[in-house]
Amino acid sequence: MVTQAFPTLETPRLLLDELRDDDDLDIYRIFSDARVMEFYDMERLTKPEEGPEITRFLQEKFRIQIGIRWAIRERSPNSSAQKLIGTCGFNNWVSYDHSAIIGYELAPEYWGKGYANEAIQAVINSAYNNQLPIHINRIEASVVTGNAGSEKVLKKNGFTFEGRLREKGFWNNQYHDMNLFSLLKSDFIAAQ
Repeated sequence: MVTQAFPTLETPRLLLDELRDDDDLDIYRIFSDARVMEFYDMERLTKPEEGPEITRFLQEKFRIQIGIRWAIRERSPNSSAQKLIGTCGFNNWVSYDHSAIIGYELAPEYWGKGYANEAIQAVINSAYNNQLPIHINRIEASVVTGNAGSEKVLKKNGFTFEGRLREKGFWNNQYHDMNLFSLLKSDFIAAQ
């Protein structure tokens, strides 16, 4: 069990914090949207009662120290309200080789506004500035072929394309090729 408090990250427009039980409906709204799930490595949610299951699953990652998933919240300039617009973080981290797999999604109405890039930068900074309970040297991302938007975000953040993993993923009753990207801590430091 983790003893460290869940880290909160802030950017000029976003607050990244722990998912809450009252996020269930927003989680369902995002994970049931066909546009979001087109390139996602799981099946689209179809019933509102599945929202809490995803919320608990993502919350549990940090509690049992296998990863961390932040809620991405848009800050309202006129109030203290913060709207859940997606999630991001490390789907898992591996202590023996100091690696982590990053993932993220946003509600479609927030695409193309730089929010994914802003959130990913905060997550990478937290990992490579030792703000997490595990040492990370390598961050990996697997992207379904054809997901140009996600690849653009990764390249903008210094990730290197390493190759295609043929039929690596299986969901919706079919196999999917995945493009593998990575960002090493040494690359991150060199770019600073």
